[in-house]
Amino acid sequence: MKEQQQKFELYLEEQIAACEQRSRLLTADDRMEEGNFEKIRANIYGIFKTVLSAAERACDKDADARKRFFLEKTEQIPANWEASYEKARQHGDFKKMHLESIKLDTIREIKNKYLQIEEEAI
Repeated sequence: MKEQQQKFELYLEEQIAACEQRSRLLTADDRMEEGNFEKIRANIYGIFKTVLSAAERACDKDADARKRFFLEKTEQIPANWEASYEKARQHGDFKKMHLESIKLDTIREIKNKYLQIEEEAI
């Protein structure tokens, strides 16, 4: 695995651990809903850790193909979240909007970090 891939995988693992820790602390402080939001964030990081592994397996040594694969998934997967957010907005479901915005904010952060790490390699 390339250095950038390893660096990005480490970033995802650190984010998962941080979210899980925040979730435990918030839950222990009787802030269950906020703890659940952190679990959602951890799940999104986990999804894209899996996507990163799938890109590695599918594209092997072709760095450009791996990058295309990963970036395509950062667009495809959140498409349903965006649609769900829009539907919730139309119905005034602020709780659902908040849940979807957590997912969308997390994937934006993941994508930005991925691009930053890829750019550092150039």
